[in-house]
Amino acid sequence: MRQKKLIRTRAVSEVVGEMLMIGIVLVLAAVFTSQLPNYLPPERSPTVTIMMSNDTFGNVTLWHKGGDWVKVSSLKVIVSNMTAQSTYTFTGTPRFTFVPDPAEPDSSVFDLGGNITIVSNAPLTGDEKVILATDRAVLFSGVVSEEQP
Repeated sequence: MRQKKLIRTRAVSEVVGEMLMIGIVLVLAAVFTSQLPNYLPPERSPTVTIMMSNDTFGNVTLWHKGGDWVKVSSLKVIVSNMTAQSTYTFTGTPRFTFVPDPAEPDSSVFDLGGNITIVSNAPLTGDEKVILATDRAVLFSGVVSEEQP
């Protein structure tokens, strides 16, 4: 009598099925991971409360009175009137002077209690517009008024 050999293919199909499931999971994970940045919220622009003061010598001081801190290196101050415009940065020319909060003497951030002073070569006439901005947002905009005696 001849004996028949049974070939078991059931185990092979289970392994192939598992490999297909793992492949599908890896493909779906790659698709979801590549689309994830589209669903993240955009970076928020800082909000800052600023008080502006000026003196008779043409200096304008911007005081940080509340809100978010901002890196000083990302700030620029634009002073303009009807005839001219000057842009001041912390590292460029012309530049502004930055004084940090005395309690937190970190000179890299404009935070509560700090101030920025723009030293002008000419006295202000009272019609200058001062803008404090970053690359992404305008933080403050104001008009210089003449000093009252």
